[in-house]
Amino acid sequence: MTTKLLTNSVDLEKSTEELSTLPYRRGNFASRNWGHEFHFLVSYPSKLKPSIAYHLIKLFTKEGEIVLDPFSGVGTIPFEACSQGRIGYGSDISPVAYHATSAKVDPPSIRQAERQLDELETFIEHHKKNIEVDVEKEIVSYYHPETLKEILAAKKFFENTPGKYYSFLIACTLHILHGNRPYALSRRSHNIMPWPPKGEFIYKPLMRSLREKVHRMLEKGLPLGFVRGKAFQEDVFNLSFPDSSVDCIITSPPFYSNRDFLRMNRIRLWFCGWNYSKQNEMKTAFLEHQKDLSIYRLVFRQFYRILKNNRLCIMHMGVVKNIDMALAIAPYAQAEGFEIVSTIYEDTSHLESHGITDRGAAKKHQFLILRKV
Repeated sequence: MTTKLLTNSVDLEKSTEELSTLPYRRGNFASRNWGHEFHFLVSYPSKLKPSIAYHLIKLFTKEGEIVLDPFSGVGTIPFEACSQGRIGYGSDISPVAYHATSAKVDPPSIRQAERQLDELETFIEHHKKNIEVDVEKEIVSYYHPETLKEILAAKKFFENTPGKYYSFLIACTLHILHGNRPYALSRRSHNIMPWPPKGEFIYKPLMRSLREKVHRMLEKGLPLGFVRGKAFQEDVFNLSFPDSSVDCIITSPPFYSNRDFLRMNRIRLWFCGWNYSKQNEMKTAFLEHQKDLSIYRLVFRQFYRILKNNRLCIMHMGVVKNIDMALAIAPYAQAEGFEIVSTIYEDTSHLESHGITDRGAAKKHQFLILRKV
């Protein structure tokens, strides 16, 4: 297909050709630890490789543009956009995703974080003795009783101050809620998915682990030229962005029938105010629980509305259980007015397994590049 020069001066043909060489698999970009410390702020299932986000931003956007990820997860794409002088917006229905994204695109200074930590510690000390432990049995099984009281006090503190102000502290707390490393507050579990805990109940002070995490994340500072962005907790079918207000959409939606993000994040969602009943109620609002891919027509209707004319929507997806997502949803994009620019495939058989496989059930990854016409 012959491509034209975009109105934002991105050479689409050249950028697409470069992406087809999979530049994120070369040199240092191939490292699992590539990227800024913020990329490791919160562990998350099926997180997009930061180096992929880096190249998508670099190749298909320009400085000063608004780049939106409407399935932002832990904010990998919005943060990379902000790091490269774009305005990174992230939207997701999950409160875990909202706080993780907000923490990355609009973080506090070390001085602000210290003040917030002091406020939190004072609140915990004053309230933990009188905290009522009325939670799901599974939650109780993860923590020493004194650690659980501190977690419940912190949860109450954050719930009393809604909004993004404490998102960085919340995100850091989410990371240490469970795992098999010394900083984790739980009995031995998994860092990404809360597997049934094992081992003795050992008291682990929340503030000690949290202060260490916050300082480690903030000590290196923000990337040079960083532009602050925004996070939104919104349903992808009802985005609040004005018509024709976004320069580029870059996103990695849930792979078809591959991950149950509610189940994998259930303890973190609980901490963010969604008890298990609420999580069950919200299942139908999450795209991974929609078995009919025709739902994407409504998604593309929103994307088309908020994108500026002649601008791009780039989606990172996969071939899962013999379902080629790009091939399956492309007709719905076309029906809403998008032009298919290119589909690029990547063989994922090389990916390693670390308890939970990087590739999941996907045999291939793919990039679907669309343009609003």
